[in-house]
Amino acid sequence: MKSYAILLAAGTGLRTGLSIPKQLAKIKDKEIILHSLEIFTKSTINFDAVIIATPPSSVFDFNWGEFFKKNIAGGTLKKLHIITGGRARQDSVGNSIKYLESILPASETETAIVFIHDSARPFVKDEELSSLLALTAAHGAAFLCSLASETIKEVSKEVNFDKLILSNPLKLKTLKRDNLISAKTPQAFKFNIIKKAFDAAARTNFVSTDDISLVENLGLPVVPVLSTDFNIKITSALDIEIAELLYDKFKP
Repeated sequence: MKSYAILLAAGTGLRTGLSIPKQLAKIKDKEIILHSLEIFTKSTINFDAVIIATPPSSVFDFNWGEFFKKNIAGGTLKKLHIITGGRARQDSVGNSIKYLESILPASETETAIVFIHDSARPFVKDEELSSLLALTAAHGAAFLCSLASETIKEVSKEVNFDKLILSNPLKLKTLKRDNLISAKTPQAFKFNIIKKAFDAAARTNFVSTDDISLVENLGLPVVPVLSTDFNIKITSALDIEIAELLYDKFKP
């Protein structure tokens, strides 16, 4: 059974306030994207290839090939495939799926497992990958998640928090926390399932912020796997500082 990874690094990370994409910011003197890449290049799963979706040059002009050549050992470097991502996350995954289809032997489309991961999540344990692999092989799709720890309230889509006057009352709906989980990455799929899900989404203009939702859209079941508290997503400058503190505990 072949295993492949898609590492999403096409965002620019505007919310960090940095002049570079957040995946190039450093944790312990090493770029976040390199920490995230090591999740797969050092895994006991021995991934056959890692596809990295990077920003279009019109968005951020950077020589990604030279960057990885400088920072990755030769044997591992041969497994990397650098492609151009899209304007939105779903576009980047779609480009990656199309590329993988172009290099994947037809005999492997039903058995190959594809992991899709955000490069802004550098703290995933190898045992989590192993759990995802086993469950995906058995059931077709699995993803990391966490339990909801705070009370979640739903607001109307018209509310703009950038302009919200906090003194104005809102009519809210409180969701039952016991029924809620937070989806994380990696998310893993049999290739034929995620390909079918993306094709269906393209036909119906279905858009989502994660890939499991596309499989749910087909009416197929998926398996949630509880992740560790380390699996944070780096979004803001504060998250980078938090990641610095977490690193020594994650990799003692």
